[in-house]
Amino acid sequence: MEQVRRRLPLLLAAVLLVGAGVALTLVRWPGRPATPPAVRQQPVVAEYLLQGEGRQAVVRLEVAASPAARERGLMGRTRVPPGAGMVFLFPADTTAGFWMKDTLVPLSIAFVAADGRVVAVREMTPCSADPCQVYGPGGSYRYAVELAAGAFPAAGVREGSRVVPRAPERLPLVT
Repeated sequence: MEQVRRRLPLLLAAVLLVGAGVALTLVRWPGRPATPPAVRQQPVVAEYLLQGEGRQAVVRLEVAASPAARERGLMGRTRVPPGAGMVFLFPADTTAGFWMKDTLVPLSIAFVAADGRVVAVREMTPCSADPCQVYGPGGSYRYAVELAAGAFPAAGVREGSRVVPRAPERLPLVT
């Protein structure tokens, strides 16, 4: 009875986690404490509207809202599907440039002001060894959007066009 009483809090916690849709698997090897498995979080995806030269298109973008996510970006990806990419959100206006170190595919980047106006569009090529070219915005911006190479020109997006989130209230907090 005492063993049941001591294990009851663990049993209740497991029931609550499973009831909440969390799969919990603990492995206990002899001589080692049980440890939970690593959890890989799904990326937050947001839709953005590209408005350029009388045309509109919707793209689905992975959101990079933390310093670590912004630093990792699209590194290591072997392809960026049409209509998909990444948005890099910053907590304040910035003039920081982007580089393509360890990025395997050519990309198109739009630097966008807080009001959704495109400050600059650049075509970027992969780089595997330092020094890598830095692609600058030529002005301050609040977020940057990366798509497959040529995607912005193909959509008619250039300096002065607009790139805006369709549901800005759903974007994560920026750190």
